[in-house]
Amino acid sequence: MAPSPSSPVLCSSWATVDDIPEERLAELQGEGVDTDPDALNRQLLRASEILWALSGRTWYGAGCEEDAVLRAFPPSIGTGTWPYHESWGSCGCWVGGNWLDGRFYPGLAYRGVHAAPFAVALPRSPVVSVEEVLVDGEPFTEWNLIRSGWIERTDGRPWQVCGDATVVTYRYGEPPPQAGIDAAIELGTELAREGLESCRLPPNVVSVTRQNVTMEIEANDTERFRTGLYGVDLWLDTVNPYRRPQPAQVWSPDVPRLARSAHREV
Repeated sequence: MAPSPSSPVLCSSWATVDDIPEERLAELQGEGVDTDPDALNRQLLRASEILWALSGRTWYGAGCEEDAVLRAFPPSIGTGTWPYHESWGSCGCWVGGNWLDGRFYPGLAYRGVHAAPFAVALPRSPVVSVEEVLVDGEPFTEWNLIRSGWIERTDGRPWQVCGDATVVTYRYGEPPPQAGIDAAIELGTELAREGLESCRLPPNVVSVTRQNVTMEIEANDTERFRTGLYGVDLWLDTVNPYRRPQPAQVWSPDVPRLARSAHREV
């Protein structure tokens, strides 16, 4: 089995040469297509990245692993580029402060310790599994992973979010549904045919003159055609009919940056 090349945007390719049916491989070989596993895997990864973008940047494939260091302030110039999520806090590690209407105000009359979260959301999604949690360099096991990607402590104490004390190693990303894998195979094998006479004709071809290579094509309807492959475009229209470039997010000025249910005074 030839290893799939790595991608700068995906955790893994949606399909590899091992997913191509034998009859399809035999058909490609008969057409003179380069069926070297490394060459085909490159085309399948190319197709995966295209379909990932066209389908709304939802399925990253499987296999990404990342260390999340919990820090209670967002990255800024000169302080690093670590993964960060707002549920970890948007304040520094102040000694004094207070909660008022769901917001943390530092330096008020109340004397206490930094307000820390009892549950935090991991920065990438979807979260597949948590491999390890270290607190002060020691393995920590009193936690629970919620399907939505939040990890909560089960010992009744808040997460330490100061001094790089907590490190969560987790895996994220998931493969597309079977129809997406089939679409990647269809588009990838078609990309492998580039430059060959066996390349499939686009669906908006009206007539073809073989000897003089004359082809009449109707005006391209961008509402109907994305890749020119019926099966691929049918799947794209199903999962992303409105052609959104990425999953939708909800923001409201009435919702504080720190979730009330995930934070308490300590």
